[in-house]
Amino acid sequence: MNPEALEGCSLGKYRIQRRIGEGNMSIVYLARDPFIDREVAIKVAHPARVAAAKEPEVMRRLFFNEAQTAGMLRHPNITAIFDAGVEDGVFYIAMEYVPDGRTLEQLTSIQSLVPLEEVTQVLFQAAQALDYAHRRGVVHRDVKPRNILLTPTTDVKLSDFGVAVMPSRRVEIPPVNAGSPLYMSPEQVQGQPTTPQTDLFALGVIAYQLLTGHHPFAGSNLEAIQHQILTRRPTPVSEYRANVPPIFQRIVDKAIAKSALYRYKTGSDMAGDLALVFDFLKRGPHDVPAAEKFSRVRTLRFFAEFPELELWEIVNAGEWLVFRHDEPIVQEGDVDSTFYVIVDGSVAVRKGTRDILRLKPGDCLGEMAMFSGRRRSATNAAENEVTLIRMRGTVIDRTSVNCQLRFQRKFLNALIERLENATELLGQASLAEAP
Repeated sequence: MNPEALEGCSLGKYRIQRRIGEGNMSIVYLARDPFIDREVAIKVAHPARVAAAKEPEVMRRLFFNEAQTAGMLRHPNITAIFDAGVEDGVFYIAMEYVPDGRTLEQLTSIQSLVPLEEVTQVLFQAAQALDYAHRRGVVHRDVKPRNILLTPTTDVKLSDFGVAVMPSRRVEIPPVNAGSPLYMSPEQVQGQPTTPQTDLFALGVIAYQLLTGHHPFAGSNLEAIQHQILTRRPTPVSEYRANVPPIFQRIVDKAIAKSALYRYKTGSDMAGDLALVFDFLKRGPHDVPAAEKFSRVRTLRFFAEFPELELWEIVNAGEWLVFRHDEPIVQEGDVDSTFYVIVDGSVAVRKGTRDILRLKPGDCLGEMAMFSGRRRSATNAAENEVTLIRMRGTVIDRTSVNCQLRFQRKFLNALIERLENATELLGQASLAEAP
């Protein structure tokens, strides 16, 4: 029996329908259990890994580790294990099938960030699932976005307990270097024993990714990643996504603390803090969905030369504000490190009591004071209801070199255009005042 071509075959009592996934260790098929008349996912040990194993019995125990650890867990947010066996040399595990499911990996890029309410709901369920497993003595050790499934109704399913351990019992063959480098805790990097705090650290890393679309400890190689995990304090999440409430930063900081002593003691503790986030996420009257923000931003002439990936960074990092008629946006004499791009409406630039310039959608304001560090040289006030994007200078500093050059070119063009318009307006004023 060829494990790589099981479509239409029977494996144990299961009728294999089609292949639905593949990893380094296994191939996953969709199958049907004829006795219960339900669809199941069948995980089959990858034949290349079985053939390469120096000790087949060791490989067998490693593969069935998932059935032994996850099989004892019954929780709505953990993928259920139904059965396991060997037939004609093929190792297989039958487990819960999640139709139309997706992994969290699809939600960790800057183009695909989901609303904060959904992020909170996902992390809350994952924390509860880990708490349940930990209370039964199971440490997952490989918590990462690819191992967390999401149903169409946003229910979490924690999966892949292949390298999980039960510290309460003797582990005959602990997998070497268990876990994925990007999600390893400091103690894993240093080869120390793993604990429930190991899994909660990984969940904190996932939280950071779901909130920002960036990894807190990314590096060019394994050594660089491990160095950052051990020493680096990640960039605040608000630098990437302006509407993240401060309580979320505190949760992330606690989850990814370098020392396990300062992390959450249990998944239940983390879930409790996540429940508090909902109090901070009451939808404001001017909150705009990310997709709508993107479609509006890409029409503004200020961003005409920016590629889509950079536009998504801007959409996530920018804070959208609405000002009413005659309401000041920036005040002459203020010191600030932010700038604005007008989305809708018009803005008057005032020096003292005189309007010297009118800005319209696609124009920017406040950028010169941001770069120079000097006080604002003019007041900008809304002429009508105005929608703006407010961005910090630190956001630009973290973009690519090409993106920074685009910003600088836009600011320079804006300055030249503004000086020309101001000169023309002053010239017209002088003519009007002439006798």
